[in-house]
Amino acid sequence: MAKIDMASLKVLVIDDEDFMRKLVGRVLHDIGVREVVLAENGAQGLGSVQALGSQIDVIICDLEMPTMNGTEFVGRLRNLPDQKMSKIPVVILTGHSDEEHIVGVVEKGINGYLVKPVAKKALESRLSNAIMGPMIDPAKLKRK
Repeated sequence: MAKIDMASLKVLVIDDEDFMRKLVGRVLHDIGVREVVLAENGAQGLGSVQALGSQIDVIICDLEMPTMNGTEFVGRLRNLPDQKMSKIPVVILTGHSDEEHIVGVVEKGINGYLVKPVAKKALESRLSNAIMGPMIDPAKLKRK
């Protein structure tokens, strides 16, 4: 797999927790990402996508948020009429380590997920995989 130039990426981070938004932004800067856009919830994130369009290379989105959660955000993103915007890679952040909690959002079409707390190497790996690889196949999730 080719190495991603992190410095060239524009990443949208959507999380309702101020601390987590800033932490993920800091970790992104630590791995070389220069442009980070922050949003407090899915509705604000969708507004950022519509305003910035295909300038956004990848989205990191919390699963559980008020106003518009991660599953609803991904569903709306994937249904945008603009094909470039609707295909922006998405990595979901979750506090749950079991795949059962992400089944709904995987079915909407995500490219990866990360369990909080976020580790630098894991974030870098998921970003690269999300940009270069396919979406997660819901059939391959472990279900109870």
